[in-house]
Amino acid sequence: MNFTRRDTLKSLSLGAGSFLLTPFLRQVELQAAGNALAIPNRFVFVVKSSGIVPDGITPEAFKGKDSSSSLFNRDLTNVLLPSSMQALEPFKDQLSIVQGLSGKMCRGGHSSWFGMMGVYMTGGEFDAGAVIRATADAELAKLNPAPFNHVGLAIKGKALSKAYGGTMYPGITAVGPGQELPFQGSPDIAYEQLFGSAVSASKRGEKRFRLQKNLFDFMVDDIKKIKKAIPSSEQGKMDAYLNSFEELQVRHSKLSSMKDQIAANAPGYTDKFTSTVEEVRQEAQFDLASASLIAGLTNVVTIRLDNVDMTYKRLGIDKHNHGIGHNEGSKTQDEYRNIIRTHHSELLAKMAKKLRAVPEGDGNMLDNTMIVFLSDSSDRHHGSGMEWPYVIIGGGGGKLKLPGRYLRYPKYGEKGCRTIGDWWTTLLNAYGNPIKYYGNEDLVLKQNGSSHAGPLEELMV
Repeated sequence: MNFTRRDTLKSLSLGAGSFLLTPFLRQVELQAAGNALAIPNRFVFVVKSSGIVPDGITPEAFKGKDSSSSLFNRDLTNVLLPSSMQALEPFKDQLSIVQGLSGKMCRGGHSSWFGMMGVYMTGGEFDAGAVIRATADAELAKLNPAPFNHVGLAIKGKALSKAYGGTMYPGITAVGPGQELPFQGSPDIAYEQLFGSAVSASKRGEKRFRLQKNLFDFMVDDIKKIKKAIPSSEQGKMDAYLNSFEELQVRHSKLSSMKDQIAANAPGYTDKFTSTVEEVRQEAQFDLASASLIAGLTNVVTIRLDNVDMTYKRLGIDKHNHGIGHNEGSKTQDEYRNIIRTHHSELLAKMAKKLRAVPEGDGNMLDNTMIVFLSDSSDRHHGSGMEWPYVIIGGGGGKLKLPGRYLRYPKYGEKGCRTIGDWWTTLLNAYGNPIKYYGNEDLVLKQNGSSHAGPLEELMV
């Protein structure tokens, strides 16, 4: 009797790695059956604090161009990116920069809290306020379910908080009214939560690393079985999955070794380690996000990249984001921001590179992913809401006319101006939720007859 690959996959008896490999195998099975829905839409929302200054992400070729009366829409692939974004040059065909969208219906200041992805006014200086609806990232997670429906990873807590590690509630994402999404601030715990489900949940403490190492050993046997059964076209994807998992194991090994060294030999070194580890944690969280997407464990990740209390000491910066926003320190605010933006661009480029290396369908995983880099305080440290810039990487499944484009909408109040409500409405419409309008309208624009309140038709395919 002849068996199809699909039948073979179903007959596989997997061991300890079965939980981690099942989502991947499900995609392979569906693709083998010719099901186009096997390739999911994926989203990564990377949220930074203290604003994204529009001038800092504008290519020199587009500076000074008038967009007061119409949309400025240009090809991004044939111009140089700003020096602080050079790491993204290899991805310009799948890069887009969107500027000019306003968010005056949200709170200004150090953070708009849930407003930046929920499109409404909430909170105060230290209080995230009421959660009145699911934020747009959570809505997209509902449309693209996975074993971990929506993963939240954080480096710091609320805007002005010194919270560090463990479960955090940074006040930026909600799964529904009154339901804030929890974020994990400790990469080692996030690792266990995401990848430790294939081993005994009762094992803790000093046995954790040994068990995680054993998990990879166990998976080798399972992977040998799978590689004999899957189509040759999927071999590259399996290799990329293995590489991502192995990288996490290597990172975990290094961190575990460092912790032992600190505890045994340098009691005073802990504070120094803590002061520099934040950048390392950013790298670890990005690695976790990439591996989770590749493994099929989730399709939506939101990363709380930093807050105004964070100091990038490993980058040679001597002031926290709050001080930088108030022009304190030995460098100018622009100089500080360029250093930090360079670091962030490198993190984004590393993730994009990993996803681009994974074959999928007629292309790769980056073709079907949208990485959105945005700020919780719009255009500057004390956000005005006048403009909310976005940097987007990935093909997004070909559902929006974004890759390779630079777009700048008319200024607030001018004819043709648009809002972040229109932006999130566009994303939801493109990916399966035909909502008429998401969020609260800008009442000033509405009163003046300038409100649009709908998807951005020029971006719809």
